[in-house]
Amino acid sequence: MDLDKFSVLSTRIERDTNRSLIRKKYKKNVVLQLSVSELKKLVDKYITDLKKANIPIPAILNSKIEEETIVYETKYCGKNIIELGFKIEKFDLFKNHIAKMAQILKKAMKKNIYFDPHPKNFVFDNNDEIFYVDFYPPYSDNLKKIRISQASIEHAEIIDKNFSFFTKDFLPEHFCGDFLNIDKKSECIFKEIYLIEKDQGISLNNEKDFINQAKYIRSIEDLRLKKNIYLL
Repeated sequence: MDLDKFSVLSTRIERDTNRSLIRKKYKKNVVLQLSVSELKKLVDKYITDLKKANIPIPAILNSKIEEETIVYETKYCGKNIIELGFKIEKFDLFKNHIAKMAQILKKAMKKNIYFDPHPKNFVFDNNDEIFYVDFYPPYSDNLKKIRISQASIEHAEIIDKNFSFFTKDFLPEHFCGDFLNIDKKSECIFKEIYLIEKDQGISLNNEKDFINQAKYIRSIEDLRLKKNIYLL
């Protein structure tokens, strides 16, 4: 399976089956007042923040800079629910997976760290242990400030909203809304996702407001993609 299709950035993802590792190569999509070396330091710090939040991530086997590219090699830890065959009509088979993802969201919210909750960013090994595999871009207040400073007025508003959606106040709805990115008909499972998150103690809105917020967040993300606006 082509792993690159799960990335909306100029990220190259390779699986080395012989060494049981994933190799990710990151490059900036926009010109920023941020060197590759400085960017890698932000990634390293973000990885540390994830670990401090007790969020399980794959072991980092190697990291380096190759010209304008940042390279990370991590242990291969399994497949995301899309690769595992997630379909709306099979939702009940994935309730346990979604509950585990919600538990990770809860940890990120507790530590108040920026977090991309798209379901593709969680993988499960053969024992159904969960791992979070996305640490690029290394979202933060500082990166948001740098990115907006380089944007047009029109784009700045969209960028500002998208960065906000990675913060704790929006994560439950953001996670739900991203299922529309997997299947445009996913609104029919929003109530089930809401109930799972409510059971985990992370959904504070009522069901109607939750669903409306989830759809709104996805619509702003789709608008950014339509306008080819990159966050990094």
